[in-house]
Amino acid sequence: MSGMNNIDHNTSSQSDIDEIESLFHISVQPAALEVPRSVPPARKPSSPPRIPVSAPLLPPSFVSSSNQAFSTPVQSGPTPSTGAGFGGGPQYNTLTEPVRETLKRDLLRVATNLKDVVLPNPYREDPGKALRDWDLWGPFFFIIFLALTLSYSATENKSKVFAVVFATLSAGAIVLTLNVQLLGGSIIFFQSLSVLGYCLFPLDVSALVCQVNNTKLFRSLVVLVALAWSSWAAYPFVSTAVPSSRKALAVYPVLLLYITVGFLVLAND
Repeated sequence: MSGMNNIDHNTSSQSDIDEIESLFHISVQPAALEVPRSVPPARKPSSPPRIPVSAPLLPPSFVSSSNQAFSTPVQSGPTPSTGAGFGGGPQYNTLTEPVRETLKRDLLRVATNLKDVVLPNPYREDPGKALRDWDLWGPFFFIIFLALTLSYSATENKSKVFAVVFATLSAGAIVLTLNVQLLGGSIIFFQSLSVLGYCLFPLDVSALVCQVNNTKLFRSLVVLVALAWSSWAAYPFVSTAVPSSRKALAVYPVLLLYITVGFLVLAND
């Protein structure tokens, strides 16, 4: 009986050991991961809506102006543009213009303005139409020429004579222009300077002629003719620029300036 009991006891203990080992192996083994049978493919990102090619992106006016700008042929040489330039006339693109063409155009403008101011012409009946293409090159040249002529003929203090004549003419033209403006004149400031400067041309001629003959009677006659000529040239432009009740206040200072220049020509010996 004891032998039977020992056999049963061994058998049960062996089965318990096997059961413990099986439990140990099961706890040691890693858990199996569940893998899905099929993975859905990744979806492509949706693209933004496309604008049709036929839809206009710019205003029609801008598109038409751009087409005209590209279709306009390129012109060579000076091209006039809209607006007024420094001389009151059309504005030119002189960046690529030869110097000879620029000098030619400026000299032609000076000659035209000189003819309109000091010579009889239809524009004198309507001074408002004259000197629309005014410039300051002509007046500057006539002031310098008169100052150089009188300083050259002076026996002493040539530099002082040049300075006095240049300062008198320059300051006098500016003061007279301001006087016309203050009297309610309708003329442009630089246009008035241009007129007063061009009216010095007869006095320039008289100063040059007086270099030929030093006779006092001859010099006096030449200066009187030049004074009458300069006054006749300046009167219509100055008198029509101010109201009729103020013509004397505008014309008298101009005549006084030219008389002063005439005395400078006579006194220069």
